[in-house]
Amino acid sequence: MDIVRTTRFVCFIMLLMAARFPAVAQDAFTDTDAIKGFLRDNFASTNAGMVIGLVDERGSRTFSAGKLDNGTTQEVDGDTVFEIGSITKTFTSLLMLDMVQRGEMDLDDPVAKYLPRSVKVPAHVGKEITLLNLAAQDSGLPFNADNLSSKDWVKAFNAYTAGDMYAFLSGYTLANGPGAKFQYSNLGMSLLGHVMELKASTSFALLVVNRICRPLQMDSTGIKLTLEQRARMATGHDESGQRAAYYDFQVMAGAGALCSTANDLLKYVAANLGLTKSPLWPLMERSQVIRHTDSPDMGKTAMPWYDQAVYNPPGAELLGHGGGTGGCSAFIGFDKRQRRGVVVLSNQKTLHASPIGWAILQRMPLTRASGTEFVREIVGLGTALESDQKNGLLRITKVIPKSPAAQAGLLSGSFIQRINGIPVEGKSLGECLGLMGGPAGTKVRLELVNPERQEMNTVELTRQKFLTLNQ
Repeated sequence: MDIVRTTRFVCFIMLLMAARFPAVAQDAFTDTDAIKGFLRDNFASTNAGMVIGLVDERGSRTFSAGKLDNGTTQEVDGDTVFEIGSITKTFTSLLMLDMVQRGEMDLDDPVAKYLPRSVKVPAHVGKEITLLNLAAQDSGLPFNADNLSSKDWVKAFNAYTAGDMYAFLSGYTLANGPGAKFQYSNLGMSLLGHVMELKASTSFALLVVNRICRPLQMDSTGIKLTLEQRARMATGHDESGQRAAYYDFQVMAGAGALCSTANDLLKYVAANLGLTKSPLWPLMERSQVIRHTDSPDMGKTAMPWYDQAVYNPPGAELLGHGGGTGGCSAFIGFDKRQRRGVVVLSNQKTLHASPIGWAILQRMPLTRASGTEFVREIVGLGTALESDQKNGLLRITKVIPKSPAAQAGLLSGSFIQRINGIPVEGKSLGECLGLMGGPAGTKVRLELVNPERQEMNTVELTRQKFLTLNQ
């Protein structure tokens, strides 16, 4: 459920690696041999596994390697059950739209309307948090509540109750108004799932199964698993390779409690693309409408789909959602224009599902780095920089080949002493980057000192677009 974000957006100054990206030599979506080879090379001899599923107008198919590690020698496949963590959030928002369509709720209803009167839901300058704010993750509520009972995520989330949530809400102050900006929130999605339970007088688990899974014939998706489903469940492994505990949420179910299979999630993705007929299709379309475009971590965000600020190749329009638990990594995503989607599920945390899924949708070659690094497009000069503590200047630590910086003859080890005539001494790295910022085409004048050659010179560079790998 994105509990520990091990694949975070990192400041571009450390990641300008455009030279590592030649023109795409293959279409990773249709190059199934490459997918098979990637899975074989990384999981054939491990105690964990990965399943990759593809779907388009021709149908769906799955590829897999590795083990369930459930006390048998069974290998993972399209019917293996995995924890899917925060992918649950897409079901939670869709369920809310379904309840709205049925006339049970209204998007603009204040969430306080569905909670006990004793609960004081925070507002900002009189503006209340609505159901839409929770679904679009712009409520202003934090990533997690600060009254969790343990530093161990599994223990803390499993123990968190409605009473704990009420106590936190009643004492919290919003820093900005609901709707102002995207802010990823496990707490907000948990609250949305909870109020739907209260309104429907039934559990979130049953609501999802009855209103989403059964219409889509997703028979292996749920929270309360049968004995037969548990026999197909993969054992998760943490970053050190040790077996990880499962989640057993109470009030936080809407944030990340679901388990599913690749075959089931391919049905879900196909329905989201309109490849299969479903009464949920109009609601799914509505959930994909972009509502915010400026999240540093998540890029364009919908309800609650996002593009994670990844590179969208020409002719592509990508959306997806990842998920992580103590021992599983999951991702589903699709290209709305090309009408094709991907599912990646794994019971380990070394190679992460999200960057692998995005790489397939981007039609990038799959490598070991695909499991840890995202392909993103940025605008820059082609330098990596750091502040020098001795002289207070900016030191160039790397120059990307064929970049504006390389074409101008900039060298690693040189120092920048002025940007557009403004001295950098005494300024933070962030302030300096701000002076060098701007859209593609922006001119930036740098005054440089090369200590090795004992020379100074001034160059003018133009910011350009680059593809980068970053964690």
